[in-house]
Amino acid sequence: MSNQRSTDWSADVEAVYKTEARQLWAMFYAHCTDADRAYDAVQESFFRLQRYQGEPIRDVRAWLLRVGQNWLRDVARSKSSGVRSTEHLDKMPGGTEEPSFILADRETQQLVRDVLGRLREDDRSVLILRYGLGWASNRIAAVLNIKSTAVDMRLSRARKRMAELLEEAGVPHD
Repeated sequence: MSNQRSTDWSADVEAVYKTEARQLWAMFYAHCTDADRAYDAVQESFFRLQRYQGEPIRDVRAWLLRVGQNWLRDVARSKSSGVRSTEHLDKMPGGTEEPSFILADRETQQLVRDVLGRLREDDRSVLILRYGLGWASNRIAAVLNIKSTAVDMRLSRARKRMAELLEEAGVPHD
């Protein structure tokens, strides 16, 4: 019987991984602005879920989010490293753009990443969830456990602050 539960539990965890991992990665990335560290947080969260033997979990996504955020905080405390380069994320296969345009795009992308890193964590989270994942305010509110109107206020404040920081960095806006 124990062996059967283990097999069922593994299948359940795998199913959750397939549906939630990408979105968890985006939320963790919002916290640390480090793609590799965010991926590690996802893996650590699911590893702990796989080993979990406590009381039934009511909201698996919230549990995974909490575990990953706690792990990221622990890592940040133990390491005093800054944000690592994520330039490899910007490389797109194919394309025949002129090198000067590619370089300008990469510089702009780096400036945007730098500015995201300077925002408060809650501002960064709502921006990434809205614009990175395309989530609606009510979905963001459910995940962050706040009201939808609070999400809209945070988005407004975060966009304004980001625009100010981008302008200071010399990125023109329309």
